[in-house]
Order: sequence, then structure tokens, then C-alpha cells
Amino acid sequence: MAQGTLAQHLFGYREMWVSPLTWKQRVTIVLDVARGVEYLHSLAQQSFIHRDLKPSNGLLGDDMRAKVSDFGLVKNAPDGKHSIQTRLAGTFGYLALEYAGKHNFIHMN
Repeated sequence: MAQGTLAQHLFGYREMWVSPLTWKQRVTIVLDVARGVEYLHSLAQQSFIHRDLKPSNGLLGDDMRAKVSDFGLVKNAPDGKHSIQTRLAGTFGYLALEYAGKHNFIHMN
């Protein structure tokens, strides 16, 4: 997308010759990503689990609004299930502790 990835703006803004994100932009981006995850978990016809949510998978448009990308590790959640057991996947360091833990359960509310 036009403004690149969230990772570029968080960690590489100097190389891009742009100003750091303002707190208002950061809050807007976090809310955009949260809405995307909510849609995947609860609002889509089929529920999905992203499994690799990280700054490089957040794309920013001209208006600095975020979109969730990279659905290569997405897992479908069975209808009516609020938790599933799955094989560990994703980028180490970005895994939720409860996901990377002993039982590998993902809880969806």
C-alpha cells in the first residue's frame, strides 16, 4: 500500500525520511488492526485466526489507515467453536503467550 508497512514507520522511519508516527496515528492504527482482527474472529461468515500478526503485516494507505495483510498462516475456526487446538505457527516474538504455551489453544470470544 502507498505508505508501506507499520514496521517501516515504527523501526525504519529515518531511512524513509519521514517523521515518527504521532500518538494519534498510532492509536488509529491500533484500532484499525483491532477491527480487522475482530472481523476475522467474529464478524466474517467464517471465523479465521491470523496466526502471524506483526508490524510488517500491517499495511498503511495514503490516509495512514491500517489494513491487516499476509494471510498465509490463517486457520479457519470451526463453526460455533470459541477455542481450537492447532499447531504452533507464526513469527517467534510475536506469538501471544497463551498461544505459544503448553497446550497451543487459541481462545476466541
